[in-house]
Amino acid sequence: MSLPKIIVLTGASGAGKTTLALRLNELGIPGVEAINCDRVKLEANEHTDPSDVQADVLRHWITHLTRSESNVQLGVLDTQIRPHRALEVLNEAGIKNAQVVLVDCDPVIRNERLHVDRGQPELAHARMDCWAAYLRGQADALSLSIIDTSDGQVDKSLNTLERLVRDLLNGASPH
Repeated sequence: MSLPKIIVLTGASGAGKTTLALRLNELGIPGVEAINCDRVKLEANEHTDPSDVQADVLRHWITHLTRSESNVQLGVLDTQIRPHRALEVLNEAGIKNAQVVLVDCDPVIRNERLHVDRGQPELAHARMDCWAAYLRGQADALSLSIIDTSDGQVDKSLNTLERLVRDLLNGASPH
């Protein structure tokens, strides 16, 4: 059994990860499946480190993609995991052809999306802004690809993601 290639999309709520994942699936690229990792909820308690929960969710989906009945050659996993934790999980799973990509945007625009487009104003707060800034710092420190969705041009952002997907599918080295 060969292991699938994986792109982990991470970013704060409202940055555009799920929109890009859904649009990527609409392209119908053979062998590619984008998955919103929030579709599974794992047991946790008040003492559980959220980073551990995120890592367990990523492990769940990697296991799902590596099952023999899966025809997925490249999975795009939409989650909010810390980039360094995603890299740890990918490494422990033996996934060599993988890339972690930050989906990011200007905080004012992200908060407007949360208020208006998503109707989730409770997610537009200073802690989410700090989370987004932390993820940007991690992405910069780890030299990860960043898709900036601030301009609202979904097709442009989708083209960037599609290029990353096709490059990884065709054997280009992950960044």
